Amino acid sequence: MEIEDIEESQGFTTTTVALITSLSGERVNVMSAEWTIRVSIDPFLISVLVGYQRETYKLISESREFGISYCSADQGELAHIAGNYSLKDTDKFKMGGFQTFNAKYIKAPLIRGCISNFECKVMDEFKMGDHAAFVGEVLNGYYDDEKSPLVFHRGKFFKLGDRIGHK
Repeated sequence: MEIEDIEESQGFTTTTVALITSLSGERVNVMSAEWTIRVSIDPFLISVLVGYQRETYKLISESREFGISYCSADQGELAHIAGNYSLKDTDKFKMGGFQTFNAKYIKAPLIRGCISNFECKVMDEFKMGDHAAFVGEVLNGYYDDEKSPLVFHRGKFFKLGDRIGHK
């Protein structure tokens, strides 16, 4: 049965969950984001939407770079910590025991244990309602084909189910 409700219907999208890392000066942050998307193949571009009031917005604006680490299915707790605490009053890296590794082309760390990680340099920024859309040129990427992604639907984290359709 179809129910008409623009507010409630917003929860019925399903997205991947990413950890956005940023660093400017001595300040380093990790933020969970469900609003990331590849926007070009050649050149390889990924966009991330970040609220203007977030510390991540300030750090990316200052550094003009960011890391994207797409969560694996076993990283729900890390995504929760990164999305529900503020850099202003919490060391999220310490609180969650985040394991990181150094990127080659950006200063922000990348998160270990993810299905994929990308190093991005900001190419452009757009105002998208109450969020900024940063378009990042992907400078380097990593993946683990033994992991499965964490997805977000109706305010909760899920694992992907079985593949359907053609081989």
